[in-house]
Amino acid sequence: GREQLGRARIVGGIGSSHATTIGMALDRHWQDQPNWAPVFEGYAQAQHLRAAQRPDLLAIFYNDHMNRFFFDAYPTFALGVGQPRLQADEGWGKRPLPDVPGDPAFAWHLARSLVEDEFDPTICQEMSVDHGVLSFLPLLTDSNWTVPVVPIAVNVIQHPLPTARRLYRLGAAIRHAVESYPRDRRVVVMGTGGLSHQVHGEHFGRVNPAWDNQ
Repeated sequence: GREQLGRARIVGGIGSSHATTIGMALDRHWQDQPNWAPVFEGYAQAQHLRAAQRPDLLAIFYNDHMNRFFFDAYPTFALGVGQPRLQADEGWGKRPLPDVPGDPAFAWHLARSLVEDEFDPTICQEMSVDHGVLSFLPLLTDSNWTVPVVPIAVNVIQHPLPTARRLYRLGAAIRHAVESYPRDRRVVVMGTGGLSHQVHGEHFGRVNPAWDNQ
């Protein structure tokens, strides 16, 4: 990324799938099991990349699985501005993880900048996060959560969904917000989700890269 003395800048990006089973495998110490070893080896490489980027802040695009929002009120975009990020209980108790720290000063700057750029995120003073963030984040950062997180939830659950063009423009608006922040911050952007993966049934775990690329 460009070095801008005294200003924030984006220094890298990381993409990851998310799944409840990733967190379960980590908590049960299944890193050496044949089915899981390749997954954890991949995350180890990504963690080295994240460490080399030396971020001061992680901006994470993810989707909520109806643990913070529900069908009666599901925002297209939502931004967490509070401190800290609480862990959502998804029905089987909370995992042995501390709450994730936030950066309210940067998050409020982001909120104001997005509105000025004609985006209207739902601004959440309290915003718990579920496995959409917490299944992979422990594998990409340290266990003490020393790097704060600003979560940006995107609706991929309930139609109408934002278009690819709208999301591209949102990315540009967030870059503008980062580069207009008058404090020295190294920001790493993370994106998470999935396209063709099967979450249950006969083809559980199967991916189709050709379909994804199409």
